Amino acid sequence: MSQIPYDTRADEAAHDASVQLDTSTSELDSPGAPRLHASLFRELVFHLVKREIDATHRMTVLGWAWPLARQLAQLAVLVFIFGSVLHLGIKDFPVFVFSGLIAWTWFAGGIGVATSSLIAQRHLLFQPRLPPAVLPIVAITVPLVDVLMALPVLAIMLLFNGGIPWTAVFIPVLILAQLVLMAGIAWLVSAGSVFLRDIPNIVAVGLNILFYLTPVFYGLHTIPQKYASFLKLNPMATIVDSYRAILLGEAYPTLPTIAYTIVVALLLTILGYAVFNRVQHRFVDSL
Repeated sequence: MSQIPYDTRADEAAHDASVQLDTSTSELDSPGAPRLHASLFRELVFHLVKREIDATHRMTVLGWAWPLARQLAQLAVLVFIFGSVLHLGIKDFPVFVFSGLIAWTWFAGGIGVATSSLIAQRHLLFQPRLPPAVLPIVAITVPLVDVLMALPVLAIMLLFNGGIPWTAVFIPVLILAQLVLMAGIAWLVSAGSVFLRDIPNIVAVGLNILFYLTPVFYGLHTIPQKYASFLKLNPMATIVDSYRAILLGEAYPTLPTIAYTIVVALLLTILGYAVFNRVQHRFVDSL
């Protein structure tokens, strides 16, 4: 095994994670990789997410505002190109785009980081009491904080475009559905990346393609039905459409489409965790 470069920040995180485990529980399974009760797993995720966010925004001027600034910059470009240069004829286009951009940015950013989370945080895997399954979940939870910061901006935009509908109370349901979908994918791609280092590049290319196959800057109702049916195979298309339905009064996805998205998300999560759990004992040897 090649020598692993020394990473002070990773060592500190590993130490803190170990301390968090010691102070949280003594009920870990002895054989194989450690397992935590759901509440303790969640506690550890929150602890590592806080560390990651603090480390990311340390010594920056804008700090936590940087993710929001990136989203607003991308929004400005999309609104200029598809709202002015190539006019798509979509009502309230800035709000329309931003509602889809928030969901997509979380998905793409979270999955992109989760893919290499085990490789980037390899020091943490050498902590015998740290469940490796925590790391991909941390990777997709950190950009969720960016979503929570962007929602107030979206609310202000809605206020200037007729008000916030009461159906906005269902946003947490959509966030949970997207989190379940992302968890399954994150476990699959992060585990695969340990054994095949091409996977991060494959995922990056796949996310670039999927951006155009997800109705971020266009609506499914604006394209021919034969293509819309194909795009609905992408669960993120239904999730983005659902955000717009509850916030902008757009047409709701059909019940079969919603059921398909839920089933795909649950199956991916079950499959992802099963695969991850099956191969995690080989991570340390492969890193």
